Amino acid sequence: MSSVSSAAVAADVITIDTNNEQGALRKPGLGSLFGVASLPDTPKDLITRSQTSLAQHQSPDGDASFPTNTEAVAAKLEGTGVRMIGRFNDMMGGWPYEWKSLDGWLAKVASGTRSIQKYRDLIYAVAPLNEPDNKLRGAFMTDPALPAGSYDEKVNYVWTRSVRTIRSIDPTVPIMGPNYEHYNPWEATDRQPRMRAFLQNAIATGTVPDMIGWHSLGPSPGDVPESLTRYYRPLERELGVPGAPLPVVVEEYGPGSGDFEGVPGTMVKHWAEFARYGIDYATMGVYNTGGLLGNTLRRVQGAAPVPNGGFWFQQWYKSMSGTQVAVSRWDTRHYQAADGVAAWDAGKRTLTALLGGDSGNQDVRVRGLGARGLGPDVQVKLEYTDWTKDGTDVDTRVESGGDPQTGTFTLFDKRMPLDASGDLTVPIHAMDKYDGYQLTITPVKAPETPATTYEAENGTVTGAVLHTGADARYLASGDAYVGGIDGADSSVTFTVQAPSTGVYTLRVRYANAGPGTATHRVTVAGRAQGEVAYPATDGWLDATSAITTKRVLLTRGSNTLVLAKGTGFAELDWIDIRPDTHRYEAESAAVTDARRSNYFNDYVPGYVGGIDAGTSAVTFSVDAPSAGTYRLTVGYANATGAPASHDVAVNGTSRATASYGTTTDWLGTRRQDRVEQTTTVDVPLSGGINEVRFLKKAGYAELDFITVAPSP
Repeated sequence: MSSVSSAAVAADVITIDTNNEQGALRKPGLGSLFGVASLPDTPKDLITRSQTSLAQHQSPDGDASFPTNTEAVAAKLEGTGVRMIGRFNDMMGGWPYEWKSLDGWLAKVASGTRSIQKYRDLIYAVAPLNEPDNKLRGAFMTDPALPAGSYDEKVNYVWTRSVRTIRSIDPTVPIMGPNYEHYNPWEATDRQPRMRAFLQNAIATGTVPDMIGWHSLGPSPGDVPESLTRYYRPLERELGVPGAPLPVVVEEYGPGSGDFEGVPGTMVKHWAEFARYGIDYATMGVYNTGGLLGNTLRRVQGAAPVPNGGFWFQQWYKSMSGTQVAVSRWDTRHYQAADGVAAWDAGKRTLTALLGGDSGNQDVRVRGLGARGLGPDVQVKLEYTDWTKDGTDVDTRVESGGDPQTGTFTLFDKRMPLDASGDLTVPIHAMDKYDGYQLTITPVKAPETPATTYEAENGTVTGAVLHTGADARYLASGDAYVGGIDGADSSVTFTVQAPSTGVYTLRVRYANAGPGTATHRVTVAGRAQGEVAYPATDGWLDATSAITTKRVLLTRGSNTLVLAKGTGFAELDWIDIRPDTHRYEAESAAVTDARRSNYFNDYVPGYVGGIDAGTSAVTFSVDAPSAGTYRLTVGYANATGAPASHDVAVNGTSRATASYGTTTDWLGTRRQDRVEQTTTVDVPLSGGINEVRFLKKAGYAELDFITVAPSP
């Protein structure tokens, strides 16, 4: 059955035109708000590899006490090439900002300007105000030092005085403003008049910013081009703004919708619009955790934060070279469609594109390759970076997923022919809307095979069909795949390597054109380890593919892994085996009579505290590859000065006691996860999903996470 060809559903098309060069790569959007911190200690090499710009709390002179202050992080940025914008308003305190007096504010402006002189080369601009359209509270409207008038008139007066104070100390530092929270001129009658009044005042007082800037915090990536091209640039020309057209800074961007921050497929849609319309700098708004490079790092107890899939996507962008070329999505009216950014490097004769943002079949039409001297064949490498999300989490926000990742994955690296026009169509089947994809096209060269990837055609094929003809050359990695795994004795056997004994993630590239989910039985060294499930796809592997995953237990060294016929029918292209990096986060588990709490300076919960009542509990859904005894490692804090414990129940039966020694502090304090300790407990688990419940027993402890490994 599965050897019968089936055409995929028609794909949407992203077009890359290498004939339409658009100047140097600015890489706007490759920045984060409060992305670097002293706590948690953001690794310098990861900053260098993934960021171009930052927005940080401006420090008063001599104050490095706050973990995301400019003075606290300046030393980390030396030599990275990454520069930051200092947000002066953050020195005011409170949220919204608590206005006390004009003299007090101007003293802070002077102090912050003196502060930046110590790390002046690390500053690309200072922002005197942040969200001044609505965030000044306290005595702002009643301060007698401010002139009579409306809120906006008072803001413009404060702008003038602030800029003059900065210029009296540093005549040349670039200044960005007005930095409104909202500049969507079509939404309310006061938006455009407010910007007009700001610019008129700035022209009249000689305080025009060197960079114009605002925030773009709506759901549509199209808000920036709409604001910029239809409203701001015409206004700039009408008023004759000195220095126009001014460079543009989007100092915070992102919808705060729960599926944005750090998520590759969502970020790239914003990057694409910034690139098209010539934005100079854009910084991802932070709604999660400071110090983690815009939610692209994850905490690991006892070590520095490590990358997730978002980091690898940003690293791809940071390393992209050449000249920007035009990218157009299939539906120019639909700002949530898949999109991308692309560059042509003439020296390397290489086209690189970052793509993503929708689910389903996408084709990438690349024009002009023949005119660039490539062909008749080219080498096409398609990779993806995986954004994970556990379907059993109580916290359904996509951005709360993002397990640590050891690297990216290669879908295929193969030779492909240009068509008669010197163009090429590359299939991305099936795209996952939250993953990120990198397409690289070069002159023909040897393919690169990741050490963790095993081609199905190189395994031992029993009672199945090896496809190596024209049908395999369209999509399959290595120009071959295995189908016809249809008989009771059909199987593909792989010999896979494991650096250590433990739980591994098995990824399978497959196709299943049947009416429902198919399965293969999994055995390792002759021991049954459940089934891998293959949800239905739009066709077989001559037309489409998808990725599915399963956790498996491997022992150190060589392991014989068999995928054998289960239910339904599925075809196999390759498997990838890497150590399982999943942490079961307490704040994403089911919480009973306790509280989800934030780390210091974080915006969303990061652990569970208040497990204080006799009924208090945290219940995890834990996936075990097969039945057996497993060791749970538990991250916790217990600052009571006395031991504490939790009863650990598995599938409703008490199985063990987790004991917690004392720690120096609780998890919500400024030292954050530096106070955290771990304990271990061994419990029996059934194959598949298990309910593991931590119930208060003695004393008091906070829970951060658990990890799962086979018991030694």
